[in-house]
Amino acid sequence: MQPIANAHAVNLSVSNPCDADHASSPINNNFKYELDSTFPSAAAPAPGHKQELTETDSLEKGIVPPYDAAQQPPIRPDQVPSTQLDVGKKPFLYNVRTHKHYITLTILLALFTDMVSYGIIIPIMPSIIEHMGGDSTKTGVLVAVYAAGLMSASPIFGTISDKMASRRLPMMIGLTGLLTSTIIFMFAKVYWLLVIARFFQGVSGGAVWTLGLALMTDSFPASEMGIQMGKSLIGHTMGLLGGPPIGGLLHDAYGERAPFYFCIAFAALVIIALGLLIEVRADEALELREFDAELRERARAKGIEYKVPVQTSLWQIITTKRMIAAVTVTTLEAFDLASLEPTLPFYLRDRFGMSEGQIGLVFIAFTMPTIVSPLAGWVSDRYGAKILCSTAVVVCGCLMLVLSIENKPLWGIILNLVGIGLATSSFIAPILGEISAVVRRTGDSSAYARAFAIFNMAFSFGMLIGPIIAGYIYQHHGFKWNCITTACILFVFVPIMIMWMGDRKQKMEDVAMYEREEEERQMMLADVKLIKAERKAAEELNAATLCQPAV
Repeated sequence: MQPIANAHAVNLSVSNPCDADHASSPINNNFKYELDSTFPSAAAPAPGHKQELTETDSLEKGIVPPYDAAQQPPIRPDQVPSTQLDVGKKPFLYNVRTHKHYITLTILLALFTDMVSYGIIIPIMPSIIEHMGGDSTKTGVLVAVYAAGLMSASPIFGTISDKMASRRLPMMIGLTGLLTSTIIFMFAKVYWLLVIARFFQGVSGGAVWTLGLALMTDSFPASEMGIQMGKSLIGHTMGLLGGPPIGGLLHDAYGERAPFYFCIAFAALVIIALGLLIEVRADEALELREFDAELRERARAKGIEYKVPVQTSLWQIITTKRMIAAVTVTTLEAFDLASLEPTLPFYLRDRFGMSEGQIGLVFIAFTMPTIVSPLAGWVSDRYGAKILCSTAVVVCGCLMLVLSIENKPLWGIILNLVGIGLATSSFIAPILGEISAVVRRTGDSSAYARAFAIFNMAFSFGMLIGPIIAGYIYQHHGFKWNCITTACILFVFVPIMIMWMGDRKQKMEDVAMYEREEEERQMMLADVKLIKAERKAAEELNAATLCQPAV
């Protein structure tokens, strides 16, 4: 059996007898020229190459000499023919659905929907609970059980999301659960059913918070993480603190079910927005996982050390000093806000005789300063979180002491609440950038959702103990001592922030580390494109060889 003459320089002319068999993917002379110049190993024998491709090999086995990266110089992305890198037509409105503003807006709406579902019943809660024969303690329990659901679900969703690499689908499932539990809450007639519905609202919130913040981290560089997180947190704060006025106004104007219809409509809107969103980063992560073995091989051929992915546990993340400080600030913010939510409506109603709608208007004082969240994030991006967070916590503690002063006029209380809202909006946005930095320093790029699960658990813990402690103190000692207790707790933890939170120098190191990792990731993605192109070229060479007539 004679070898085929010049077996490696396969004739790819469109005049081959097998053209009819391959009409769906024609191979022409232009492609042969591109292939010869791009893949020299496939077009001509390497120096010293001894292997011959026999007629039996080519026609019966359908094989061609494989591309060996160790023997050939690496192919640059600009050498690959455009036909090889074509990934097909982009989805409808691709640029809009992947735009950073669309991602930020979607997460903002998701956080708003979750927190407005939590806070919208605050002004109407006293009448609901009293109608069922309860008191302020039961009100505190109803507020706190949401936190219990959030705390229990966050690590589960975080682990699932990190394994999937996708954030969008679990978020949609969580929001569907939120919609369902809101409907149950709306029709509940007994207290225990309210507790169950509230718990599953918290479970749904665990998905929204954990995966939404992880999606933000996937989508933005470290240099602008603070400001982008600050924008999304506007939805959190507006939902948490705007929920009560919205609930009160809708209750007074349209009836007891109107607040729940509002939440259902927003949940449906966010589900649609998430359905349209395209996760570019998730698709890239899946590709890197799929081609991991090939990427290792190419790295060895180039003499480059391939970074082995690091596996980080929740315990390793949470025991980092910087993470402890971030968790502390998160818990304090939740405790500060949650201690006022079950007690302030009773205080305003008992002292000023205010209705649910009027109480809701007072809570607008909390919502007004949320616009400073992006500004706080911008400051932390440039100067680190330490100065901003520690200062804001001290200011918040001082304002709580001022709020404890008795016989203040209503306008004084409202101004005080504006200050407290301003302080809390300032010290939560930098924390999310801190958490991202902690994960980045561990080397485990797949641990972001788990880290934000820790954030959720810390926030949930503050929401869990805040209403219970505040409800007990208010019932036995009054609103004054509730405020004093909250202020003292804030002051106690300030030294931890000063000692362990990241400063300007650490922030600059975080940005530099992110840029190095991003450069490495882009190089790996370029290698993935080359691997795909080489595979496609090999398949077409095999097909052309099968069509080659025997000499």
